[in-house]
Amino acid sequence: MHQTSRAALLGALLALPFAALAQQSPRTPDPADPAAPVRPIVYESAITRPSAEPQGSAPTPDKLWRAANEAVAAPSGHAGHAAHQAAPAAPVPAPARQPAPVDHSKHH
Repeated sequence: MHQTSRAALLGALLALPFAALAQQSPRTPDPADPAAPVRPIVYESAITRPSAEPQGSAPTPDKLWRAANEAVAAPSGHAGHAAHQAAPAAPVPAPARQPAPVDHSKHH
């Protein structure tokens, strides 16, 4: 009988990891339920800029975006693209003289 109790104990110990796998998973909320609890949305910028201002007085991202758009839209030549319009047109050099055509009919 001693042999039988050892085999039963060994079988129970070997089955213990399977019992841990059979545990129920926590119930997840139904995605179709409009009253399901959700985590709050948190804004995290991918680009962090060091600021000398305290965190509470920093401008919001929409104000930074608007200021950046206004800076780009300012008529300052738009990265040099409009600079050629303000400069006077330089005279265009005359094309180089083309050599006279050569008669190749006698080669064959």
